[in-house]
Amino acid sequence: MGNRIPMNGISNNLITISDLSSFDPTHILESGQVFRYYRTESGYKIFSQNLFCSLIYDNARVIIDSNRPEYFYNYFDLGRDYGSIKQKLSVYPNLTEAIEFGKGIRILNQDPAETVISFIISANNNIPRIKKIIERLCVMFGEDMGGYYAFPTAERLAEASIEQLREAGTGYRAEYIKSAALAIKDGFLQSLSGMDTPTARKHLMSQKGIGGKVADCILLFGYHREDVFPTDVWISRVYQKFFAECETCSREQMSKRLVGLFGNLSGYAQQYLFYHIRQTQKNTKQSKTEEQNEQT
Repeated sequence: MGNRIPMNGISNNLITISDLSSFDPTHILESGQVFRYYRTESGYKIFSQNLFCSLIYDNARVIIDSNRPEYFYNYFDLGRDYGSIKQKLSVYPNLTEAIEFGKGIRILNQDPAETVISFIISANNNIPRIKKIIERLCVMFGEDMGGYYAFPTAERLAEASIEQLREAGTGYRAEYIKSAALAIKDGFLQSLSGMDTPTARKHLMSQKGIGGKVADCILLFGYHREDVFPTDVWISRVYQKFFAECETCSREQMSKRLVGLFGNLSGYAQQYLFYHIRQTQKNTKQSKTEEQNEQT
C-alpha cells in the first residue's frame, strides 16, 4: 500500500494520515497545481469552492480537519495507491531523483470550473501573483462564508463587467475570464467528461485564453486526466536536459513526445519533475528571471 487511505478511516470529521511516505502537504501544495492555500502555525489551510480544510501536523501524522471529510478525501486523492505509481515511474532513470525529492506529491481532484478560471489566470504569470488575483476575485465576487470567501461561481463571474474583473488585477485576462464564465454557465464543461483526452483538449482550447499548456493543466487538475504533460519553462528545461537535444522543439512538440513516453503516467511524471526542478533551481540567476513568468 502506498498511502491509500480507507474511507472508514474518517472519524469525527477528521482524516488521519499516519503513513506519510506518499503524502506531504508541502510537496502537494507547492507543485504548481493549486493556488488557494496558506500556511498556518500548525500546517496549512486549503480552500476549494465554498469549502475549506485544515492540514495539521501532529507529530508523525497529518490530520485533515473539515466539515466535509468525504469531499476532501476525494480532493486529496486518498483512494489511490501512489506507492504503485512511483514504483512504475522508477524504471525511468531520469525520474528517480525527482520522485524521491517530491515523494509526497498527490494530484488533487479540483473543481473543474474553478480550475478553468484559475489556470486562465496562470498564463504569463507567476504563482504569488496568481494567488493574489484569485484571492481578490473571491473577496469581490465570492460568497462570504464567515472568515473566508468562496470561489466565485461561473454565474457570478459572468455577471461581472470587464472593468470589475480588471479591478481584481486580472489585466488582459479579464476578457478571457468573462468569456469562460459565460461559456461554463451555458454548459461548456458538461460534455467534457465523456470526451477522450485529445477531443477534450481541443474543446477546451476553443475557448479564448486557453492554450495547450492551460488546457493540459485543466485536464490534469480538474479532471484527473493522466495522459497529459503540461509543459512550461521549467519542463522545457527538464526536456532539454534529460529527454532530447532539440533546441527548435516547441513546447507543444515536447508535451506530445513526453506523453508518448509516459502514457497514462504522464501527469504524475510531470508533477514530480516540475516540483523537483522548480524547488532546486529557482534560486539561480537564470531561474529567478524565468520565475517571473513561470506559468507560461
